[in-house]
Amino acid sequence: MMDPQKAEAQSFKDAICEDVSDFYSRKSRDAIGRAAGRYLQSVRITPTELLHSHRHQRAFSDAGTTLMQAVQKAAIAQVKGTQMPVSERVRRLYEITDKLHKDALEKLEKEPAQKLERENIPDVVALRKGETPDEQAFRIRAMLTATLDGINDWVKKFECLYELGHDIAGLEAFGHFDSIIAEILRAPNVGKAIYGELPTAAEEIEKLLALYTGDIEPSHAPDKPANAKNFYKLAKSGYIPETRDVLLRQLTLALNAGGKLTRGDLRTELEEVRALHKRLSNPNGFLGGEECDIALQKREASLLSDETIDLLLGGRLDVGQKVQLALEVRQNAISEKGADYLSKYVTSIVGQPDFSRAVIGRDGTTEEKLGFIGKIFKDARANGFPPRIEDRICRALEEIQTDLLESSDYFKTLERRAGSTAKKALTVIDMIGDGILVGSANIAIARKSAHDFMKKPDFLETYLADGDASASKKSRLQALEKRLKAAGLA
Repeated sequence: MMDPQKAEAQSFKDAICEDVSDFYSRKSRDAIGRAAGRYLQSVRITPTELLHSHRHQRAFSDAGTTLMQAVQKAAIAQVKGTQMPVSERVRRLYEITDKLHKDALEKLEKEPAQKLERENIPDVVALRKGETPDEQAFRIRAMLTATLDGINDWVKKFECLYELGHDIAGLEAFGHFDSIIAEILRAPNVGKAIYGELPTAAEEIEKLLALYTGDIEPSHAPDKPANAKNFYKLAKSGYIPETRDVLLRQLTLALNAGGKLTRGDLRTELEEVRALHKRLSNPNGFLGGEECDIALQKREASLLSDETIDLLLGGRLDVGQKVQLALEVRQNAISEKGADYLSKYVTSIVGQPDFSRAVIGRDGTTEEKLGFIGKIFKDARANGFPPRIEDRICRALEEIQTDLLESSDYFKTLERRAGSTAKKALTVIDMIGDGILVGSANIAIARKSAHDFMKKPDFLETYLADGDASASKKSRLQALEKRLKAAGLA
């Protein structure tokens, strides 16, 4: 996550104003909120209110060195990396803010801002004849500022704005209300006081995502705080682009915060991290940008380490099961660091004698053991390992399977086993076709064994006798041909 000081400096650079009109843009209002944040918090007014009230502007100018500190903070960031002296940028900012103050005074003296009444909203927000969109925006926002004057509580300001404007919430005209609501939500902890807070970080992030996208139902809002349901209504269908940006920013901060997302074990935590990563991924990129993507990658990587791997995979599993589970976990990795750790983990275990002993000595039939090796081999192939690592893992698995076939004398033992020739032949044929047997040498031996069984005079007879009596001879022979083709024997 970008360092807060760097983020603040970048916001100032993104909001370089050369004219009074520049101050009213979203980026400039954000910069004002950062530069004069302490003052604005103390008097409970937003940047929009400051820009649309002569009284608020005068109070800001008279508040000791507050204006000077805000101007200097912005100026220092804006000239960094340029040839312009800080003093020149400070002089220019004072020049523009003086003109802004004068222009606002003239506009408000010409048409004093009146407090709004809900029944008058449709007429007030309409564009007047001969009025420019900028003039319309100043007039409406000045009236909203006058209406909020004297309300020194962020939550009560939201309540006032919602009560006045919710009838037009779905219209673009609600954007004037939205600007102030978004600035209110930037104040510390105000969001929680308006739309509530859920028990876990994961639930909170899911909620913020749903509010941001509008994929939420007002009926799902908590009973407390009292304004939650109204905020959910705005999120579902309101024209609130600036508020949605604030919600996305809060989501980003939540992802970058310390602590667990869930109250579950490490596996639950990992699943939640990956589920969030999948939800935030979209065809146009990653919702929340690189900050959110990196935050989730870091969370995954922190769950995949020497300190956590045994807890994550399950301390009571044998080494064979741990490798199998590690491959499953790696296949869905979202971070390069996590995938790299699991690559090293799997490689180190597969190459140890303990792994070979655990696989060969595990409970079950020889076919089940061979199938287990084949499953791990397939998972390794599907994991997207770097070629060198994949080759190392697969060669180790081939060698273990070879040792198992030789130590059990599998194909000769199979020949001596009770059962029909067809049943024995199909055991080998299906192991080849299903990819259970791995390595060219093992597959070659298996194919020879299958051919030897099929050459016996009773093979076809026992195959037809063992098959489904209700199926025709033709269909059973077709089924055999299909299995032979799968094994490369047809």
